[in-house]
This record gives sequence, structure tokens and C-alpha cells, in this order.
Amino acid sequence: KEAAALLKSQPDELTRKITALQDELRDTKKELAKYTGQSLAEWAAKLVANSEAIGGARLIVAEVKDITRDQLKEFVDRVREKAPSAAILLGLIADDKVALIAAVSKDLTTKGLSAGDCVKAAAKIAGGGGGGRPDLAEAGGKDITKLSEALAAGADYFRGKF
Repeated sequence: KEAAALLKSQPDELTRKITALQDELRDTKKELAKYTGQSLAEWAAKLVANSEAIGGARLIVAEVKDITRDQLKEFVDRVREKAPSAAILLGLIADDKVALIAAVSKDLTTKGLSAGDCVKAAAKIAGGGGGGRPDLAEAGGKDITKLSEALAAGADYFRGKF
């Protein structure tokens, strides 16, 4: 009876009402994901446009806000789409921890740049660790006050390899 009152329906209509609410929630999540994807693409384009050019490639290092760790992975893919030749390091604070992701285009991995080495250097500053492949790597850190320093260390790593 309490559930029926909350949903403003009769007890025998609860199953139908709950199913309708689940469908509405699923549709709303899909719609939100679509808009989030569009805004990530626009944000990625702005980030690339404002990035540093080094020898025909882009150095893109930024702290991102208002997204989740999962969206960070999607965001780095959006940035890669907008900058075919780039070294990218993105960081955010999520759940009171530092999250870092680095990506390096294939043309730059052949020149010795490594996303794995970059995130290791950056995460070390933030009291953490991580790694991955030369083209894509993730890391984390415990000290959220060191995110800016960690990003600077990652940028220095990339600059030293260009």
C-alpha cells in the first residue's frame, strides 16, 4: 500500500507503473548520454584548438572537471579524433583520488613517446602508479592536491621526448 501511494496508483497497477518508470529512466539515460557525447566532442575540439603545437603535433594536457572516470576514457577518444598527431594527458579528481589517462598517436610512439611512461611519471607525483601501452595508459594517485603538479610532470615528460 505504501508503494502504491508513492506511485499514486492502485496496488494491482504497481507492476505496470514500475515497468513504465524503468522504461522512462532507460530512455532518459540514453538521451543524456547522447547530449553528453555531443558536449564532449565540442569540448575536445576546443581543447585541441587551444593546445600547444610542437613540430606538427599537438601537446594536450588538461585537468578536466564535471565528468566521471568512465567519461574520461570516452573524452580522451574524442580528443584523439580531433588531433590525429598528438600526445595527450588528462587528469581529474574523482572519489577523492586522482585519475590520469594518457594517449599518444601512432606516429609519435614511433618517435619514442609513451603514454605508459607519461602516466607513470605523473602518477608518481600524486602518490600513485599505473601504466599501460605506448599508445594508451591509465594511472591513479592518492594526493588530490598534487594533480596540477602531476599534469606538469607529464607535460615535461612529453616535451622532453618531442
